[in-house]
Amino acid sequence: MHVRLRSFVLSLLVQVFLIVGAVMAQTSATVPKDSVRPRLIDSTAQSGFLGSPWSERRVVSTVLSALIPGSGQTYLGHTEKGAAFTLGTIACALVTGLSENNIVGRNERINELKAQYQIATNYVGADTIWTKMLSTKSLLDDNVKRRDLFLKMTVALWVANMVDIIFFSGDKGEKPFGLLGTDRGTSLALVPDAKNGVNAVLTVRF
Repeated sequence: MHVRLRSFVLSLLVQVFLIVGAVMAQTSATVPKDSVRPRLIDSTAQSGFLGSPWSERRVVSTVLSALIPGSGQTYLGHTEKGAAFTLGTIACALVTGLSENNIVGRNERINELKAQYQIATNYVGADTIWTKMLSTKSLLDDNVKRRDLFLKMTVALWVANMVDIIFFSGDKGEKPFGLLGTDRGTSLALVPDAKNGVNAVLTVRF
């Protein structure tokens, strides 16, 4: 079960990176250098993948979403949608990890109870240990079901995130990554820079 899920996730990642590589190759081969800047500006007004050229920001957003679900949507300006994908995926992954940790602990407990059961010297003691084993096994089964459920939900959210970033998330324009348009308050943003790559900007509004 787990081998199939891991293979499925790995194959999805490979397909996404193949698509991104093909798009980057096609963009670099068909777009003159002088037209890169106008196309980046024009792409901010386009709302989808079908029928629209891929800008550098669209490629970057796809890679970001493949690595961290929702980050690509946030990068393109869809802050609320990006936060929903990110928080949902992290929550499901966290429950999956906690359930897996509980499974390891339950299995260790069952092994301990088996060892105690084998050396039990009377019926009452053996029956008590057997009852504990059954209770621990029931908890173990619940943890396995919970882990499998939230693992599937994590994969489903990742797939939905990739479909959304490729087909349904248009570029709203180049804005500081993570900057919220609030009237007051403090915000920290990552701003793309042509020379330095990315600059961290702290903004305080009064």
